[in-house]
Amino acid sequence: MIERNGRVALVAVLATLPTSVTPAWSQDITDEGEFIGTVVLGESRRGVITNTATATTELNQEELDERQASTLSQLLDTVPGVTIVNGSTPQGSAINIRGLGSQAGSYGSDGMVSVVIDGVQKGQEEIYRSGGLLTMEPELFKQVKVTRGPGDGFRYSSGAIGGTIEAETKDAADFLIDGDTFAFRQKFGYESNGDGFLTTSILAWAPDDKLDVIAFGGYRSNGNRTDGSGVEQADTAFNLPSGLLKAEYKFSDELTLSGSISYTENDEKDVSYDAFSAAPFWGVVDRYTKDTTAYAALNYNPLDNDLIDLTAKFIFSDEQINLSSANISSDLYNSDHHTTRTAFLVENYASFASGGIDHYVTTGIEIGRRERSSLTDTGYNSVLAPGGTDDYVAFYATDEMTIGALTITPQMRYETQNLTSDNNLTTADGTEYSTDSVVGGISAFYQLNDNFAVFGTAAYNENMPLLDDLSNPLFITQTEKGVTYEAGVSYDGFGVFAANDALKFKITGFNTRIWDGTTYQFVDQTNLHGVELEMAYVNPAFYADFNASRTRGTINDTSDYFNYAPADRAILTLGKRFAEDQIDLSTEIVHGWANDRTSSTVGATAPSDSFTAVGFAASYIPNSGFAKDVEFRATVENAFNETYRPYLSTRNAIGRNFKLSVSKVF
Repeated sequence: MIERNGRVALVAVLATLPTSVTPAWSQDITDEGEFIGTVVLGESRRGVITNTATATTELNQEELDERQASTLSQLLDTVPGVTIVNGSTPQGSAINIRGLGSQAGSYGSDGMVSVVIDGVQKGQEEIYRSGGLLTMEPELFKQVKVTRGPGDGFRYSSGAIGGTIEAETKDAADFLIDGDTFAFRQKFGYESNGDGFLTTSILAWAPDDKLDVIAFGGYRSNGNRTDGSGVEQADTAFNLPSGLLKAEYKFSDELTLSGSISYTENDEKDVSYDAFSAAPFWGVVDRYTKDTTAYAALNYNPLDNDLIDLTAKFIFSDEQINLSSANISSDLYNSDHHTTRTAFLVENYASFASGGIDHYVTTGIEIGRRERSSLTDTGYNSVLAPGGTDDYVAFYATDEMTIGALTITPQMRYETQNLTSDNNLTTADGTEYSTDSVVGGISAFYQLNDNFAVFGTAAYNENMPLLDDLSNPLFITQTEKGVTYEAGVSYDGFGVFAANDALKFKITGFNTRIWDGTTYQFVDQTNLHGVELEMAYVNPAFYADFNASRTRGTINDTSDYFNYAPADRAILTLGKRFAEDQIDLSTEIVHGWANDRTSSTVGATAPSDSFTAVGFAASYIPNSGFAKDVEFRATVENAFNETYRPYLSTRNAIGRNFKLSVSKVF
């Protein structure tokens, strides 16, 4: 039996859950060896994934609910190795993983971090100072997985040297229990800093065992924020309507049709052109941002054939950033950036044994097109955002081979693209540039004993040219290449310090070398190395999560700093559950070390001071009475009103912020 809040009461069910979300448990055995029961310890807020060779962190629905994030980027801000640029605003934020992913303060994306929503890759173009790809409403998602480094990214991209973020939207089954055919969930939320308001409504419907449907509608509104000193941060206000429609129909036990469409928009008036900071000299624009993501998939999985689990999927993505200025005529300030991606994907998962080796093989082929335009009043695309088409074909394959305690996973991806210029002033219509690449990696995981395991990865990537590079004769013909090595150790043990406790930790070291650089000005070669630690501890008295990361970077085979390498950071969460897990109280402490490993003196990469920010969270979900299953949540962010600017951000972090929410499934 699985209760609504995710607590598990049967050991048989526990054994089937992923490591990251399985509550710690131990078996009590008498001196004579008789089994007398199972002690369920509960779980920490996040847990640690110890059974993979990749540096992967999963945020499940419970953690997403407890964090009460105002933006998608805030969901990711506590993952080791991940640094968020301006996390309090959807449009002016960006992702940095191990120093890669955004040119902080200038571009929201550099192609070296993949963001994937329901299997649809998002964002792949640089739009100067106009924001990134994190506009989507965080309440849409039930799980977010972050893989640091290229480990599992070959399924989606040739160039994800920094990492891959996979977000999965909610399903009807998440709200239907005990044979329900209909459920309705309503949530209201409020936050004090910016006088923010949130409402979301979810309708889940499953009239029989063949069809289930979910419809989501939400609206989030925030005013301008203030930092710890009470100084208002201009242009941090936003209004974010969102929606989701998702359905699945089972023709039989073997054939399933599913589809989804999600929508988010952000309409800003009289804001700075620079979405990353409200610098007056950049001038004022109206900025309208819209994101639509959709897919339709048909899965065929015959029950008597382990070699076939075939999915055919059509994907569509539409991203818009429309800019207009009443006072400035430059096409930089008056352009409609519009990027669409349409693709058809066929993927198969097969399992078989051969010569004592268990194989789990994933193969896929994707054929697609990206179309990009940035129309201005001139009738042509903006000079800084050239338009055209990107036609591509990609094939990928992964074979997870298990031999006893050893798992070896080779991966490869072949991709070819053809970029064609269209409606640009600087590059003639029809000008074509073709590129192809063969990339891949191999990882190994070895379980030394019941507790310890070691793992390692070696990967080669090529970050292929973007349509933005059409205006650069060197970059448009050159791929950005990188080699990454990772090694680490993990531990998973019970009864470590007390009879009924559990400890998990994972340490990952990495070294990345990038050459033929096209992302950063005057940077041909980048060398990055670092270490990341994740730890989770639970016992009947309390739970604790701890993570820390350290990254160092240099450029051009010199000792010169790579300015986008993040600052060192550590995060500790301590919590306790009471009253049969109805009440959960926790505190989170974030410490960022000062960073002067930079040649910049201004902006996002200017030196930053150390800081310590403390937050508190409380939830109450009664299991009986008139308020049964109502979720009451309260959070205090930056409780002591610390004034600080995280390194790579252009704005100070927001000051003290009280968040309250109440939700109920009917």
